[in-house]
Amino acid sequence: MTLHDLTNRYGGHTDARVVEIDVSGSRREITHSDLHALAADRAGQLTAAGVRRGHVIGIKAGNSLDWLAWDLAALATGALLKAFPDSTEVADPSEFVARHGLALLIADDSVPLTALTVIRPDGVPGENVAPPSAEVYDREDVHSLVYSSGTSGRLKGLQISGSGTDYVINRFIDSFRLTAADRHLIFLPLSNYQQRLSVYCCLWLGADLVLAPYQRVFQTLRKEQPTFLIGPPVFYDTALQLCSSSGADITLGDFLGGRIRFLITGMAPIRRETLEGYWKQDVRLLEAYGLTETGMVAWNTHDAYRLGSVGKLIDPDAVTFLDDGEVVINRPAPLSRGYFETDEGSTPEDCFRSDGSILTGDYGRLDEDGYLTLIGRKKDVIVLGSGRKVHPAEIESAFVSVEGLSEIIVVPTSQSARLGAIITPTDPKDAALRTQLRKRVEEVNGSLPAHQRVMSMVFSERPLRSDPAFLTGNLKLSRARAAEHFAGTLSAAPAADPVADEGGR
Repeated sequence: MTLHDLTNRYGGHTDARVVEIDVSGSRREITHSDLHALAADRAGQLTAAGVRRGHVIGIKAGNSLDWLAWDLAALATGALLKAFPDSTEVADPSEFVARHGLALLIADDSVPLTALTVIRPDGVPGENVAPPSAEVYDREDVHSLVYSSGTSGRLKGLQISGSGTDYVINRFIDSFRLTAADRHLIFLPLSNYQQRLSVYCCLWLGADLVLAPYQRVFQTLRKEQPTFLIGPPVFYDTALQLCSSSGADITLGDFLGGRIRFLITGMAPIRRETLEGYWKQDVRLLEAYGLTETGMVAWNTHDAYRLGSVGKLIDPDAVTFLDDGEVVINRPAPLSRGYFETDEGSTPEDCFRSDGSILTGDYGRLDEDGYLTLIGRKKDVIVLGSGRKVHPAEIESAFVSVEGLSEIIVVPTSQSARLGAIITPTDPKDAALRTQLRKRVEEVNGSLPAHQRVMSMVFSERPLRSDPAFLTGNLKLSRARAAEHFAGTLSAAPAADPVADEGGR
């Protein structure tokens, strides 16, 4: 598969389908060849609007067939699509277009149509509306511009590589044995580049593709019957809970549509209990690991998997570890060529090194069979008053077998010598269970080195990893936000004494 050849290839798929389902449940379906014709019309409209090779087209809109058509039109004309997250604010469209050097902005109803350079996803731009000030991007091999948020929650702008895109998709097709018989469901925003990788993959193979809003994902699963999908841990937790509580005599596989070959998660840590819940019902939920900066690094597959790991390295020769365990990637075709914007206080060199290697910011270790286990994020490391460094995710793993514990999140406290924990019981209203959990925390603490012990804790009524208030734009837990929210109660709550409960959470 190559992006260069994709435009000509998918136009010949007259049987493969692309389905769009909106929030109301309305359904629109076209063939790949019809999508190709729509994209060709859009490409002509871009040219008439004055868009040229290297121009940047912005898009801020929900998933739709029109979104795909503009993306494919940009690919056909040599323009670059700059995908803005839904949360992007556009108060003054003219100023926004100028600030980002755009030739055109395709935007939903949240952006007023007060500039000729702004159109709706189903609209048609005027002739020669591209401003003379529009930026021309001439860096070799840059295919698109995207934003990604890590655990900090702050956006970083990444230059996506065409060759890196080709590489990841080809490895994915081979490793998961994808064919034209597959059917893929996307419910995460297309502004997340992982979803566009899946789109290009399906178009290349002639596989069916379904776009649905997250509000209708479970209805869509049963009606559209995908064979694979990619989602965050919170989605899989929710699906398992809904299936268990439905009261119907239905298997998890049937709840997910009845045709699932495999499921992939990897955007954040997932509970071992959730993984085991899927495998016990013969539904293959596979952990994977990758970054927008590098592309996929490791994944579990049908043939090689180990629960609790993120799988085997895709390119063992491209992965090394620093002395502190940080994972470093050095491959000929990384997914990104570098940043065009970075977090406040960070620099490109914090990730992209001059020798071509990429620092992932993740700590990991390989077992004797070559499976990679992630220990934690560099930004999440807690430095104690003694100077000792601890990985909160590693400490949390010591508590996974505690009965009655749904979630534990280890955070720093205002007292630098002690760690705190935010705990969600399986039954938040059961006072006896809370007492039991306090005792079990003390027991597990006894098996840990002194500097890793949880010395204070509070209870939360619902898991923070499924609470939008504590998630980043990429649905990853923001530990800093969690620590800040619970700071007062954690500082006053020793683990062995009655614990201050956090009401409403």
